[in-house]
Amino acid sequence: MNNIEDLLDDYHIECRDSDHRHGTHGRIQINCPYCDGSGDGFHMGISMATGACSCWKCGGKSLPSILSYITRRSFKEVKDDLSEITYAFRHAIKKSGHLLLPQGRGVLLPGHETYLRGRGFDPDEIVGLWGVQGMGQGAKIKSATKEGKYINLSWRIFIPIHHNKEIVSWTSRTINKENKLRYISAPAEYEDIPHKSILYGADYCEFAAIIHEGPIDVWATGPGAIATCGTAYTTEQLLAMSKYLIRVVCFDSSDAAQARGKVLAHELSLFSGRTYNVKLESGEDAGAADPEELAQLRQQFLNT
Repeated sequence: MNNIEDLLDDYHIECRDSDHRHGTHGRIQINCPYCDGSGDGFHMGISMATGACSCWKCGGKSLPSILSYITRRSFKEVKDDLSEITYAFRHAIKKSGHLLLPQGRGVLLPGHETYLRGRGFDPDEIVGLWGVQGMGQGAKIKSATKEGKYINLSWRIFIPIHHNKEIVSWTSRTINKENKLRYISAPAEYEDIPHKSILYGADYCEFAAIIHEGPIDVWATGPGAIATCGTAYTTEQLLAMSKYLIRVVCFDSSDAAQARGKVLAHELSLFSGRTYNVKLESGEDAGAADPEELAQLRQQFLNT
């Protein structure tokens, strides 16, 4: 017995894969014993990665309890069977390379400060809380793949990424409106820990987290917010998000970002705790939203 599907087969429990109308990638569906009965709903999703499960109708459930209820086996017997399962992934923070920081970092220059003020930030506060730096003309880092070549990082804000208060990776944000390459992040070879396996801002979170796409959204919302550094998130990041008792997905207001946010919210609903999906009304993202709306968001979910 290698995975959950094998166990369900042994238990003679009918299931459906991601092609089912309620299915998504990495999850299998079964009839929820609490609300589907003998119907063809298949509302209960089980994550192949973690074993976490949730019903589209009645919410998150305990997998051992569900299987014990369906099969009439003892809870201990089911737990013993589940202990033999090889899940697709178990979360572990692993070092991957050797941290290398860009050349040309320093204090914020007038251009960086103008950019931040234009986005509604106090530069001193951003530097003090998030440890950002400025990169002016000539800032660069050597290419990890092309010998003798460098990656141009001129006129960007250097954004360190911390894990347990230590810098383990970094990203950067252009201040030039004409530059379509908004973010450049550390090559994998130059990270202590891959930035896509952790969450930006996690060191400031406790029991709850407001989940954004990028660091600037986190700055706007303040401590208690985290970012996945893009709408695409990894299994490592998903499991890191699942540790919070309250999870508030707050992606950009574009159709594509909202669709991705809904998928993430459902993925997180498979875990114990509470998950919410929020769409901001006053701006396309937190960085452009009305501070009053963000304050209400914090009050509602972070109690601050």
